[in-house]
Amino acid sequence: MDDFGNELPVLAAQQVNERFDNGSERMAAIERELGKTRQELGELKQQLADLLEFFTAMKGAFKVLNWLGKLARPMAAIVGLGLALTAAWNAVRGIYPK
Repeated sequence: MDDFGNELPVLAAQQVNERFDNGSERMAAIERELGKTRQELGELKQQLADLLEFFTAMKGAFKVLNWLGKLARPMAAIVGLGLALTAAWNAVRGIYPK
């Protein structure tokens, strides 16, 4: 009898062994699948780490580009002033034809 008072069928030792064998095969299959899943999870973890490293590098690159952008306007003004002074100097010296 089971815990609920139901009468259980009498099983032969061979039937019990077959059930154990079937359970062992099923457990082995589950463990193989678990191994594959762990391997795939490890690969995914590595891919995510690479992606995170890429985004971190891109964040640094954007910081550098931002700094260069902040320097570009004053540098353009300095270069423009230099060109204007050079043109004025050349005009005073008479290099340009009239």
